[in-house]
Amino acid sequence: MKLKSIFSIIILCAMLFAFAACATTPEQTTADTVTVIDTTEPETDTEPATESETETETETETETEPETTAPGTEYAGMESGIIRDGTPKKYFCLCFDDATTQDLKIIEMCKKYNYYDVTFFISTGLYGVDWTAGVGVSHVRLSKKEVQGGVYDGFDLAVHTLNHLPLDQYQDNERKVRSEIENDAKNIYKITGKYPVVMAWPGGDPNVTRKLMKIAYENTSIRLGRGTTSTHKFDLPTELLWLEPTAEISEATLFSDFQRFLDADCTEDMLFFCWGHGFELDLYNSYDKLEKFIKMITEAEGIELVTVSEFYQLFKDEIPSYIEEA
Repeated sequence: MKLKSIFSIIILCAMLFAFAACATTPEQTTADTVTVIDTTEPETDTEPATESETETETETETETEPETTAPGTEYAGMESGIIRDGTPKKYFCLCFDDATTQDLKIIEMCKKYNYYDVTFFISTGLYGVDWTAGVGVSHVRLSKKEVQGGVYDGFDLAVHTLNHLPLDQYQDNERKVRSEIENDAKNIYKITGKYPVVMAWPGGDPNVTRKLMKIAYENTSIRLGRGTTSTHKFDLPTELLWLEPTAEISEATLFSDFQRFLDADCTEDMLFFCWGHGFELDLYNSYDKLEKFIKMITEAEGIELVTVSEFYQLFKDEIPSYIEEA
């Protein structure tokens, strides 16, 4: 009898041990379930990064759809104060590319003449990058601290793409092109509180294709893209994503072109679109020339000074951004 009791106790203990091993708490079950189903990774660009992209990857955002494109977003250039009443006018735009340190002197000149209708095209993935070796004079981009600290306050900031890549080399990668444009736009929105609608094509005309224009039009917020080939004319563009400028800031004909603009009979809307790079002021020692031009612009009568963003907003319902080819 004694042996039988001991055996029964052993059997009972074994059964209790097995039951405890199979039991689990509700909290443990929930945690295991989350671990199993939470396998979706964030959407990122899997293409190998270029040298410039690698240098700045910690400063750029994850490549996702910017939340700021929601209805109600304030877009750049919406408050020009100019009323288009059907009367033909002469419009003037001045802009500079690359956000180099020379912009500090340009801004100083503009403020001296109370001239804020200037657009600066920047690449927010290249803060502080030095491209001096490629141009022969200082070509150092402003730092993130300088740009986000308010260097451009009061001026128009617009897209020059995140890393200033030759987009024609990526035109078969729609996602890459969209990322370069929209992530730059998103970063600019965070600085200004206004979402950009215009850009300067990086590399200029040699790197622009109809396919890139279509990608920008169908997949980004950009509706005006500036090229680089001077026309020396004052006609309005027929297509906003391919806007060719009137003159470049370093051209010998700059002042004579502008005087022709002032003297022309204004029977229909006209545009003088001027652009340049800050480093050219060092390259050609032309700071005095620029100040003289700014003084001439601000003292001129009978012209409307507008930013590139304001020009877009004024004519967006009249000039198509992109015309689909037949």
